[in-house]
Amino acid sequence: MTLSYSRVFRQCGASFLIGVILSYCFSLQIICFFAFLIFIYCIDRKKEFTLLNTRSANSTRFIVLALILLSLFLGAYRYFIVFRELKNTAIIEEAQLEIIAPIIAEPILQENYQRIIIPKIIIYTDRYPRYYYGDIINIKGKVRPFSNFHFYNSVIVSGKMSYPLIELVSPAKFSLRKIALLIKNKITSSLQKIIPEPKSSLLISLMFGAKNNLTSVLEEQIRKCGLSHVIVASGLHLSIIAKALSGFLDVLYMSSSVNFILSSILILSFAFMAGLTPSIIRATIMAFLLILSRSSFRLYNSFNALLLAAVIMIWFNPLILFWDLGFQLSFLATAGIIFLYPLWKESEFWQQDWFNKKGNIIRETVLSTFSALTFVIPWVIFKMQVISLVSPITNLLILPFVPLIMAGGAMVALSSLLFHPFGLFLGALLNLILAYFLKVVSLFSSLSWSQIYIPSILRWIIIPYYIFLFFYIRKLSS
Repeated sequence: MTLSYSRVFRQCGASFLIGVILSYCFSLQIICFFAFLIFIYCIDRKKEFTLLNTRSANSTRFIVLALILLSLFLGAYRYFIVFRELKNTAIIEEAQLEIIAPIIAEPILQENYQRIIIPKIIIYTDRYPRYYYGDIINIKGKVRPFSNFHFYNSVIVSGKMSYPLIELVSPAKFSLRKIALLIKNKITSSLQKIIPEPKSSLLISLMFGAKNNLTSVLEEQIRKCGLSHVIVASGLHLSIIAKALSGFLDVLYMSSSVNFILSSILILSFAFMAGLTPSIIRATIMAFLLILSRSSFRLYNSFNALLLAAVIMIWFNPLILFWDLGFQLSFLATAGIIFLYPLWKESEFWQQDWFNKKGNIIRETVLSTFSALTFVIPWVIFKMQVISLVSPITNLLILPFVPLIMAGGAMVALSSLLFHPFGLFLGALLNLILAYFLKVVSLFSSLSWSQIYIPSILRWIIIPYYIFLFFYIRKLSS
């Protein structure tokens, strides 16, 4: 059997991820020991292997095996190094602390407090004065350790400070990230002036994946309806937008290259509006992979690109594989669209003349939405231990409107800056769609049977589910 470069890359990439997972579960020494045993066993079974005759098939397999085991070791070693450094620098005991440090994530405003993140520490303080990403601050107060590491805005912290003394040392310097956050704040302010609450908070959450804007009541209603995935900074909504944009541009009969360029510009615009946070950057990469795969029509190359992106991101921070829900949803949503979308699209139902001529946007939106959800929903259930019985209905009623809401929000913000009356007009139209969203959420979340809690042991049913999904895709592909 011929070993193509593409197949070897997939095997090595998968081995790297497996190495990270094994290092998370076991010690590095155990992994290296068993990898060495496997290597010796394979050499003993194939005594005809020779490193001198590199042209032989056996020698090729030997080299591939060595690359796979090396990838496994690199994944395990990388996790070991990063986690060891994290533990060595973690806050382990309560202490008085005075430190000068930069703000490394966008501060979050809640109803009664402001949340700030500096290296290794999360700080809760008064809403005012406002602080911004990149500000250098002097903090003096008591730091308390967490029992375990916490993940906030893709930043790992090990301690917290509550209402310490804070003094601004120097404001944030000029940077692309700072400009992006200023643009986001300007857009948010424009939307809040046109769209009333709670619709404006919902719109901002949908556009920027910032669920902290929502009230606790509305957030709970959305969770009961199984729609939490649309208000977190993941690749799901950007993936849907990427596919919907491509479908819309197809109607204009543009070439694949022009389609790709315009879609890329629009996706980048959303990324800037979202503030270029790490989660949004990852989601943007996934969205680019989707529109690139669509323009090239090469399924396995798309998977290789997805695997490469995952390997690169996990190499820089292996902990996101386990603790960053945004990364997990981004990966699963993109994988779902890469594998299921083209297979479902070829079915007899979706190849009807009406969909090919007039209903292309509907087909793009529905198929991309549900191919992503097929991969995402089981993982959401696993992480949250809750299954929403109304989720299939609410997703069907809501998700086709998500791209329209996000695009509409961008248009309202832009038009309000250029010509305010037109922004008010568009805002009134968007207000109707948001009212529909809230009505659906309110109606279905009020049902007593809207959700059920899953016992911890039953969460593991996702293992046979994904195994079945693997063979289902394999059968359709053949």
